[in-house]
Amino acid sequence: MKNPSEVELPQSQTAPRKSDSGRPRQFEGKLRERKKDATRRALVRAANQRFHSKGFDATTIDEICADAQVSRRTFFRYFANKEALAFPHRTERLERFLELLEGAPLNECPFISLRQIAQVFAREYSLNREQQLAQQQLINSTPALVARENEIDRDWENAMAEVFIQRYASGDNSGSQIDFAHTDLRARMLAGAAIGVIRATLRHWFAMQGNADLASLGAQALDALQGGFKIAP
Repeated sequence: MKNPSEVELPQSQTAPRKSDSGRPRQFEGKLRERKKDATRRALVRAANQRFHSKGFDATTIDEICADAQVSRRTFFRYFANKEALAFPHRTERLERFLELLEGAPLNECPFISLRQIAQVFAREYSLNREQQLAQQQLINSTPALVARENEIDRDWENAMAEVFIQRYASGDNSGSQIDFAHTDLRARMLAGAAIGVIRATLRHWFAMQGNADLASLGAQALDALQGGFKIAP
């Protein structure tokens, strides 16, 4: 008969694996993620305080690190440069946009997809109105950030075009196949026009100090784009 300490437990009763510290590995993994998130937030918070009080160009990475109480080496684990701190949610927003766009039904009209996604982002912008206005004011006052914003717009345009290329390659909304040259051109024209309309709408909203209904503005802008901006003579 086996000693009780030698009896094997069923899989469901097996104790979780522990690290050298004696804590479950899953717990330590979550703890590391929380620490990383806290460090990233601290850097963004310190940067924003410096940018808005001292100016973007006058702020140094060393000052941001000192305020956040991290080393330069740690800083560069989270951000490639100072400009990236002015757009801390750049990657997450684009990934979320693409997830929503790629998740739309294959044969759905692109304008229907864009309208629905625009409503989602409009609500988020409106809920964070003050933060969005402050960020845009900072961008507009700094040529380097204006240039970076234009780069971000191109990233969105190219990513959107790739999704539309895949969609059109499977056939247009009527089910007919179209050749690659037309597919590529059609997708890039739509992506370019869409990002232009989105940027123009946001600029108008910012100029209105965020007091206009962004969701309504976005819907009207996409309606106009789909309708070909018909203007009475």
